[in-house]
Amino acid sequence: MLRASQYSKGRLGALARVSRAAVGALPRSASVRQYSYQARPDTSEKETIVKLLYNIGSKKEVEQYLRHFSSVESQKFAVIKVGGAVISDDLATLASALTFLNRVGLYPIVVHGAGPQLNKRLVAAKIEARYEDGIRITDGPTLAIAREVFASENRKLVEALERLGTRARPITGGVFVADYLNREKYDRVGKIVHVNREVVESSIRAGCLPILTSLAETPDGQILNVNADIAAGELARVLEPLKIVYLNEKNGLYHGTTGKRIETIHLDEEYEDLLKEPWVRYGTKLKLKEIKELLDTLPRSSSVAIISAEHLHKELFTHSGAGTMIMRGHRLFSEQDLAAVDSDRLRALLMDYDPSIASGETTAASYWQKLAALKKEGGQYWIYGDEPYQVAAVVMRKPGQSIACLDKFVASKAA
Repeated sequence: MLRASQYSKGRLGALARVSRAAVGALPRSASVRQYSYQARPDTSEKETIVKLLYNIGSKKEVEQYLRHFSSVESQKFAVIKVGGAVISDDLATLASALTFLNRVGLYPIVVHGAGPQLNKRLVAAKIEARYEDGIRITDGPTLAIAREVFASENRKLVEALERLGTRARPITGGVFVADYLNREKYDRVGKIVHVNREVVESSIRAGCLPILTSLAETPDGQILNVNADIAAGELARVLEPLKIVYLNEKNGLYHGTTGKRIETIHLDEEYEDLLKEPWVRYGTKLKLKEIKELLDTLPRSSSVAIISAEHLHKELFTHSGAGTMIMRGHRLFSEQDLAAVDSDRLRALLMDYDPSIASGETTAASYWQKLAALKKEGGQYWIYGDEPYQVAAVVMRKPGQSIACLDKFVASKAA
């Protein structure tokens, strides 16, 4: 996804208000659920919702992303991790955003936490919340309350969705199989060793959004506590979705020095330098490391978005986005001599995608000669590209001129 200029907050807010009204006006689902088939959105409803999306982006880009998301199996669209604070503070907006996606035929898979709610319940029960290495120590009394809290918050989200006519299935167990992470140190905290994807996929086949808690079970049935971020990541490793979305209230990651939202992070190019920034510490550093480890195991087509529920549509369906998008990307190169690049791969890219060379009007060899002659006459050229040679550009400065101009720009379909 390319990032463009900031979008009008007024238009985005207007879309949020219109979308909630439109979703509320759509027919409610029948009170008795049937799980034998995957429901398809009504064509007229889908067309209405798509037209509403045109308010946040051009018709071309909205339809481009819809085709992209619809081109994969339903379970490969998106895994969305929802923090407990989003459920407690922004439930209506969250339910509206998820319903909006479902109305255009998409099935986001939700994994939610309940940290703030659990902390309140522990205080009420006069149980001290204890942590080690940032991990909640989960003894028996804590786990008993955690199970109640997770079930309650899961039910709240499912009911909020069904009030909007969106079929949702509560899944509070049976997906994550785990062993003890370190029983002596953390007690009943799990490390996921297996994901039962069939439970999730059966929900989607039935036309229901899967709403999961992050609790796991050992093979012999002991419930274990697992951080929701980690559970969402393990689910993503199995399903390999196009998008992994982390919903937060801040609407992205923010630069610790400038205070500005970071729109895009290309990990292959920026990760090492980013970790050296003095403001990248503690939770921010841990989050970036976890995201990099996750994306390193997924196809390059997968990306992570950190966004608020209110701006989810704009992040998914426009080039400009609204939160922070993180992808692996590719390292870029810049060379001033053809001998320094892989000329065979550059030739193949030009032969496939450069109009003049692909049509036979000229050849790559002739273009190499043109570059060599330019340099011999006192001019200069620069070749830019990415590591897999999916995109390349050639910039030229002719002899006696001070301004360089773009001579070629070529991108493959995979770029």
